[in-house]
Amino acid sequence: MPEPDPAVLARRPQIADALRAIVGADHVIASETELKPFESDGLTAYRQPPMLVALPGSGDEVARVLRVCDALQVKVVPR
Repeated sequence: MPEPDPAVLARRPQIADALRAIVGADHVIASETELKPFESDGLTAYRQPPMLVALPGSGDEVARVLRVCDALQVKVVPR
C-alpha cells in the first residue's frame, strides 16, 4: 500500500472544504472515529484509514467530487 503523501495531507482542510461545498457538511466524514469503518474494503489484511470520505448523493455530485479530487491531486478509492 502506498504511503500517504504529506503534501496532500497538509491540504486536508482545503480538500474537506471543497468536498463540503459539493456534497454538504453532513456528507463528508472527517473524524477519526467515523473514518474507522472505511479503512479497509474486502481484504481486511490491508488497512489504511482514509484522509476523508465524501458521500455524494447523485451522479452529478460524484462527477464534481472526482473533478475536485483530480484538480487537487487527491487519490480516490471508490466504494
